[in-house]
Amino acid sequence: MPDLYKYSKKKDEQTMIETDTGKRKKEQFVENLREGDVVNDLYAVKIKNPPRPYKRGTWFGLVATDKTGEISVKFWGGDNKERVKRLYDSFKVGDVIQVRLGNVEIYEDKPQISINETVGGLRRCSPNEYDVRDFIPSLDDKKIKELLEVIKKDIASVENAQLKTLLNLFFNDSDFVKDYSHSPSAITHHHNYVGGNLEHGVGVVRLCKNICEMYENINKDLVITGGILHDIGKIKEYKVGAAIDKTDEGNFIGHIVMGDRWIREKIGELREKGKDFDQNLEDKLCHIMLSHHGKYEFGSPRMPKTIEACIVHAADLMDSQVKNFIQTIEEGRKTSEDEWAFIWDSDVGMKRSMYLGED
Repeated sequence: MPDLYKYSKKKDEQTMIETDTGKRKKEQFVENLREGDVVNDLYAVKIKNPPRPYKRGTWFGLVATDKTGEISVKFWGGDNKERVKRLYDSFKVGDVIQVRLGNVEIYEDKPQISINETVGGLRRCSPNEYDVRDFIPSLDDKKIKELLEVIKKDIASVENAQLKTLLNLFFNDSDFVKDYSHSPSAITHHHNYVGGNLEHGVGVVRLCKNICEMYENINKDLVITGGILHDIGKIKEYKVGAAIDKTDEGNFIGHIVMGDRWIREKIGELREKGKDFDQNLEDKLCHIMLSHHGKYEFGSPRMPKTIEACIVHAADLMDSQVKNFIQTIEEGRKTSEDEWAFIWDSDVGMKRSMYLGED
């Protein structure tokens, strides 16, 4: 494997890094980067921002990630904007890049990596150079198995024969179970890791069951089924490589509509096999799918019109918001040792004071 500190560069051109010939053990994880560190390691590309001019030339930014977190990266190029543009176009979101001689700086109270093209560089890596497990955070296999057992018990608790048959049609499919238990729930915001969507599903169903215990005349079977299936569209919406990204179908259609289509497709299969499935029950279940985001401005095609849909939406919102808050606090603790800090809140689009203390 070549020495990472050796590189070739023509006069007045950006650094060119020689390609590694085998898998490289990652050592500089995001959570351990500190101001003043010199970075020579691999990171996955989460977000790219197009090149733009600055007083000394052309620069572009990106968000780099590994399994421990994410960090902003800025590449400062010279006055040859075409050269910078070629470098920018040489990799895409989801690729792994090698950073060479990047410097960790503090910008707006957060660490970032700055790369100056006169001394440092970056390049796209081939898949045989890295271990994807270094880049995507994931629940361990034991935790995933435990959560899946919880879902199976929830399915067993459903008394309505038609809903249970539908759930079994999904969960008796080993490929579906594998995808369901290993998909993320988001790119950012909450449960954005392998197994996150399963963990979110368990949380939503648990909240749904608690709400059902508090009130009368609620179709508990419908609520549990809706809670288990409400985000199955995310299995098709997201793809996991070295980073979490959206599929074309996810970008064009979105998980809400895809989930609704998937359920109607499975119900159609049941009917083709001669099994009954009440049309009114189908409509109510699909209404839960289409309204679980609650408001049009949240991307919901419908607003909840049944108490069961209201409950699934409320549980979905609570579990996602609480988890997002927890993750935000955890990220804040990585960059601040103070009990109070101003942390970016994506929900309000600004920084706000948050308590980071352990007690």
